[in-house]
Amino acid sequence: MFAFLCATLLTFAASERVYAQTVSVQNGLGEYGFGWMFNRNGTCYVVMPKHVAGPFPAVTIFTSAPVQHTSATVIAPFWPEIDLALGVARGGIAERCTAKLDDLVIRKTDLAHHTADLLRLSPTGEINRNQIEVRDRTYLEFTGRITDESSDIGQGTSGAFAFVKGRPVGMAITSDDPNQARFIRSGEILIHIRRFLDEQGGVYSPPVMDETTEHQNESGHSDALPLRFISSTVAPINPMHAPENLTSDGRFIFESSSLMSLVFGFEKTLQVSRILAVGQPSNQQTIPKTLLLRTSVDPDGKRFSSWMRAEMGPDGVLDTGALQPRNMRFLELRILDTWGSGDVVLNNVTAY
Repeated sequence: MFAFLCATLLTFAASERVYAQTVSVQNGLGEYGFGWMFNRNGTCYVVMPKHVAGPFPAVTIFTSAPVQHTSATVIAPFWPEIDLALGVARGGIAERCTAKLDDLVIRKTDLAHHTADLLRLSPTGEINRNQIEVRDRTYLEFTGRITDESSDIGQGTSGAFAFVKGRPVGMAITSDDPNQARFIRSGEILIHIRRFLDEQGGVYSPPVMDETTEHQNESGHSDALPLRFISSTVAPINPMHAPENLTSDGRFIFESSSLMSLVFGFEKTLQVSRILAVGQPSNQQTIPKTLLLRTSVDPDGKRFSSWMRAEMGPDGVLDTGALQPRNMRFLELRILDTWGSGDVVLNNVTAY
């Protein structure tokens, strides 16, 4: 009995965790819809229909109560026929972003259910649940019809997910009836998003930034540590784009290589708890993807030990967030791969 109770409580807790990943999305036209957020390698992503994201490159994300909000960069590298987009969220909601991409995996037992819970958020962030009847299931989609005649699906439901026992099974994409909507199945969403996030080659090009647009250099913040550039295994494509720019103004642009290692240092051993790296590519350029962070406390910086692997998001930001402070005299960023092909761009690296 005790074991059954524990298992029930764990299942309930897991369900509530996934439910809490439902978010409200406002696009640049002032229109609202919904989405579902998940964490991958320290970056918070938001799944939403492409038409909810709208025509502009950024949306505002609102969590469930207590409501927090942040901006997200919109990416839609999928087939034009697929109403699917991905937001890369930064800032205030990172700690709330706890679901995993694999939560979109549909189990055989999920397919046996003929009902699901449609989750939407009220303007004040409360989670509203409505039971839907699952109909007309195909390989790609299904129809969900509200079972409670006093409720309706209504306009603005796009992006809301249906759940079976706490697991997302589909996302609402269109409705031609106030009592029902068409859903794209979670497995179909998973296929496209996983392939994109796992992409290693030059298929994907990051969002193009204007040459004159520079990310705010956070090294000017009062809590930034006095990081200085030491060495690089790759040379700049032009002296104007030298690696010394990473701790001042400008950009470091270099050709992709089998060994891409950048070493930074401090005047003395310091405690570091956060690393922020930003890259903003222009046409025919790319940014780092997977990085290995290594540190050294040796005065000569000869012996390094691994600290962590981290992933720069497709929006060009790698932010480790606040970590347990670590003593270091030197910091190495080893770039293991990139998001695409072309010259690699980094704007700045900041330590806190």
